[in-house]
Amino acid sequence: MKRALSVILLLALILFVPGCYDYSEPDDKAWILAIGFDKSKQNKLLVTTVIAVPKNIAGGSGGEPAGGGGGGAETFFTVTMEVPTMLSALELVNSAVDRRADMSHTKWLVFSRELAEEGIARHYAPLSRFYQFRRSTNVVICEGRAEDFLKQGKPILEDNVGKYYELLMGGWRYADFIPFDTFHQFYMKSEEKGITAIAPLAALNRSESMSGNDAPQTSGEYQAGRIPRKGGGSIEIMGAAVFRKGRMVGTLNGNQVGVQKLFFGTLKYTILDLPDPKHPDDYIVVDVTPRSKPRVEVLIGEDGLPRISVRVDLEGSILNIQSGEEYEKPDRLAIVERAVERALLEQINEAVFKSQEMGTDYLGLGLHAKKLFRTWSQWMAYDWDGKYPEATVTVSVDYKVRRIGLIHEMAPLQ
Repeated sequence: MKRALSVILLLALILFVPGCYDYSEPDDKAWILAIGFDKSKQNKLLVTTVIAVPKNIAGGSGGEPAGGGGGGAETFFTVTMEVPTMLSALELVNSAVDRRADMSHTKWLVFSRELAEEGIARHYAPLSRFYQFRRSTNVVICEGRAEDFLKQGKPILEDNVGKYYELLMGGWRYADFIPFDTFHQFYMKSEEKGITAIAPLAALNRSESMSGNDAPQTSGEYQAGRIPRKGGGSIEIMGAAVFRKGRMVGTLNGNQVGVQKLFFGTLKYTILDLPDPKHPDDYIVVDVTPRSKPRVEVLIGEDGLPRISVRVDLEGSILNIQSGEEYEKPDRLAIVERAVERALLEQINEAVFKSQEMGTDYLGLGLHAKKLFRTWSQWMAYDWDGKYPEATVTVSVDYKVRRIGLIHEMAPLQ
């Protein structure tokens, strides 16, 4: 009898166990990999969604992998709609696509520069509460129209355009000119006092020849859309857009982005070309890695303005000496170290000056000043954004050569 009652009770409980009534098959989804925003008429948005074509990514009917964006079957398509808000575009996509649109794998939010200069806070802020949206998504500012940028930005090495977007942005680990910030960092910096947000600057490759009218520049002084190159992928990322209160107020070149990453401790590695002190027409090439995070001290002067001192400790290797000068000797390494320190100090001072000129503390120096105030109300009353442009900033750089490469000494070529 007890066993029978146990079986009946178990069967009764099974009736109340929830089933998979709300299941969703991945094959029933239209995966949105990127979303572009352009200015449109009547204060509306022109929203472009990039949707993956899974069968062409996985392989064709013959079992062979389909071609990427550069040839063969297309691995993605775009849908552009004029709507009042981004989420209404997500709803309308379902009327034009035979699967339900889903943002769970969205990699990029791309805003045109024209729209960014007018302000984008009201477009991106509501996404932070949307259940499908991931804060690991990147905010990207593109030169020209976002619609054209996403349609023409096709991968070469990848079939999966989503992975292409992810790998492009992952270059921040080994290139100092790509910002680290994801949507989460961008959103939090936009809300916080004492710091301002930046976003990667991207563009399609120019069709003009490399021998244009651009003046000669070092590698870190370029921005996206102005890199002297031919071939490669359609999209290039370099530099950043600077925001204040959700509106784009200026741009940074690759060197200035590197300084921002150095101050935040996200700079991993960079290569520096500097003129040879004894042979100005030749270059010394070194790599640079941080020894520790920069040490920042902030004091408030009697006039109420900040006094900021920054200490930067770096190290690296000699990669190349074009002139053949024997700088690798122990008693001559200091010549290279001092040259690197001068070059980096110039870049840092330029980035600091630009941040003060724009009135945007994208270097995050205000975060080190907050500890000087006992309460939040005192910190807010101090008005860091208003006083930062008048702050005195002193920077010192220490660079040490740790390795001299794979040869012991230079030998003259015969």
